[in-house]
Amino acid sequence: MGPRPLLALSLGWLLVVAVVAAVTFVVVDRAGRGVGQASAARTVAPLPTDAAGQPTSSSSATSSPTPTDTPTVPPVPSRTVSFTTPGGTVVATCVGTELSLGSITPFDGWRFEKDTEDGGLEIKFVPRGDGDDEVEIFLVCVDGSPERVST
Repeated sequence: MGPRPLLALSLGWLLVVAVVAAVTFVVVDRAGRGVGQASAARTVAPLPTDAAGQPTSSSSATSSPTPTDTPTVPPVPSRTVSFTTPGGTVVATCVGTELSLGSITPFDGWRFEKDTEDGGLEIKFVPRGDGDDEVEIFLVCVDGSPERVST
């Protein structure tokens, strides 16, 4: 292939890239303008006008627009705490007064049993095989935070 066909191929490729870039720019520019206009339409209050369409000097023209959306209630804060025992680890979360279990991870040689009781969570870690070394914890929400309490 000589230099002329290579030059023509390069110029053709540059033309294609330029056209695609121009089309992309126009599409993105128009989309951006629409977003800006929609945003501005929600935040700018129209001035009051008289019957002739002329702005009036009403005091309401200087007041801030009233929001059209209903106010949202802020989310209830949540708190997650991890509890480690000789038998394993428990992760629990309180959202307000509601306790939820994140995870229970028994250590090697242990298994667990869980039960929901009186608004709290009871977890027993039991050693596999022989042994009376059962570990029991009872979790409840206190002031929005998971806490271990005595049973």
